[in-house]
Amino acid sequence: MLISDNDQLEADIDWFATDSDGHILHMASGGGVLPESVAASQEDLMTLHQYFLTLPETGAGFLVIKAERGIRYESFLRYARRGLFSFDKVQLHIRADTRYQLLARPAVPLLLAELPPELAQLLHHTQLPGSVATLDQLDAAAIA
Repeated sequence: MLISDNDQLEADIDWFATDSDGHILHMASGGGVLPESVAASQEDLMTLHQYFLTLPETGAGFLVIKAERGIRYESFLRYARRGLFSFDKVQLHIRADTRYQLLARPAVPLLLAELPPELAQLLHHTQLPGSVATLDQLDAAAIA
């Protein structure tokens, strides 16, 4: 089922992507627009969400930045401890702003090649050009 524009703008949706090096990204949408590949299937998004939340922790997660607006950092660290680079939208509920800020970095990054093939295939649809390893911010508009 498609995630509607209204649902995208009203909710803070956790979504996932990969980069050219096979790293996995967690993104908290903050009421922003989702990439078409993510919005195309609520079921696929839920499958990925369930998988990442039930993964055992692989190591420490490091908080990269503390923002001023009352963010609950534990949710970002939870993903980082499972190997994902965890980003939050810079301006919440501003549809035109597609910028995300890295909040937590994994000590041991999870790679796409380590996922079950069916989940890796779902992530192949949403890919950041280049590597996330050195980024502190990214523009989701660049994600295909």
